[in-house]
Amino acid sequence: MNIYSQSILVILASASFCFVNPSGRWNHSAYCEPGSEVSEKHSFTAVFYNTENFYDTINDPKTNDDEFTPQGKIPWSSERFIKKEKNLAQVFTSIIAPSMPDIIGMAEVENRSVLEQLIDLPEMAAVKYGIVHYDSPDERGIDVALLYNTKTFTVLSSEPVPVTLDGGIDRTRDILYVKGKTEGGTILNIFVNHWPSRREGSAESENKRMTAASVLHQKIQELLKNDIKANILVMGDFNDNPDNRSITEGIGALPPVGPFKPENLYDLLYPKFKSGSGSLYYKSWDLFDQIIVSGSMLKKSKGLNCSPEDAGIYKAKFLLYTNNNGDERPNRTMGNKYFGGYSDHLPVYVTFK
Repeated sequence: MNIYSQSILVILASASFCFVNPSGRWNHSAYCEPGSEVSEKHSFTAVFYNTENFYDTINDPKTNDDEFTPQGKIPWSSERFIKKEKNLAQVFTSIIAPSMPDIIGMAEVENRSVLEQLIDLPEMAAVKYGIVHYDSPDERGIDVALLYNTKTFTVLSSEPVPVTLDGGIDRTRDILYVKGKTEGGTILNIFVNHWPSRREGSAESENKRMTAASVLHQKIQELLKNDIKANILVMGDFNDNPDNRSITEGIGALPPVGPFKPENLYDLLYPKFKSGSGSLYYKSWDLFDQIIVSGSMLKKSKGLNCSPEDAGIYKAKFLLYTNNNGDERPNRTMGNKYFGGYSDHLPVYVTFK
C-alpha cells in the first residue's frame, strides 16, 4: 500500500465506514451494525461465524452428509464448494479490512480438510492461520473449529468437551476449548459452541441447550476455581437468544452493565439484541450468535480488555439480500434451492484493546 492509499484509508476510517476488500477494491456500500463499526486499528480481534453447512463434496459413510454430494437433492458440486469457500474468505478478509481477525471461531464445518482448503486460498494468504479442530459425534458430521493467526496467538492446549444428550442416544457437537497466549502475553481461554437446534421446537428442545449450558458452566467454574481473574471468551451459535434460560441461568451470562466482577460472565451483544438487532432471521430477527466474556476482560486498565461497544454484528451489504417486501435477510447458501450466498447467519465479533 502506498502513502497516498494509506492517507485515503485513514480519512475513510475516520468517517466510521466498514469496508469490503475481497480483491483489493473498496466497497463503500458495506456497513456494520450501527454504532458497532470495526476499527482497522486493533490489538486482537475475535470473530465467530456459523458458516451454514461448510461441507466438501465427498460422501462420508459415517455421517448423514448425502445432501452435500453431487448426487444430493440440490447437487453440491465442486464449483459450488469453491464458491462457498471463496465467499467465506471474502467475509474473513473484509470484516476488519485491511487487517484480518486474530482468531475465528466457526460452526457447521464438516472436517479439517475444508478448513485447510480455506486457509490455503490466495485471499487468506496474508495471514498464516493455524487450525484447531476435532471430529465431533454429530449425526450430520458438522463440527466447531478455531482458526488462529500463528503470529499473534499461540495455542497452549486444546480439547473437545463432549455434550451428552439423553444418555448418549442423541448426539450433538462438542464444545471446543482452546487455551492460548496472545502476542502481548495474555493467557486467553476460548470456548467455541454450537448448541442443539430448535428443530423440534423451542420449548421442546430447551432441555438439550440447558444440558450444553451445564457442561460449559462446569468447565468455566473449574477455570475460575484456579484463577478467579481468568480471561474467558465464549462465542458460538447457542440457538438461543441472550435472554433465554440457557444463557441467563444455564451459564449465568449477564447484560454488560458495570460494576463488573471478574468471576461473572457478560453477554456483550445483549444491548444489540434489546435494540432489535439479530444475526439470523426466522419469522423475526434472533441473536443466536453471541460473544460472552468474563468480567476480568471488561474495562480494565491493562492487559487484554474490551467494552460492550467493542462487540458487534457484521452486517455488510453483500451478506444480505432484500426480499419482495423490501426487508433485508441473510444471503444464505442454500434452502429449498441453491442461492449461492454466504450463510443463513451473520458473523459477530469483538475487538480487544
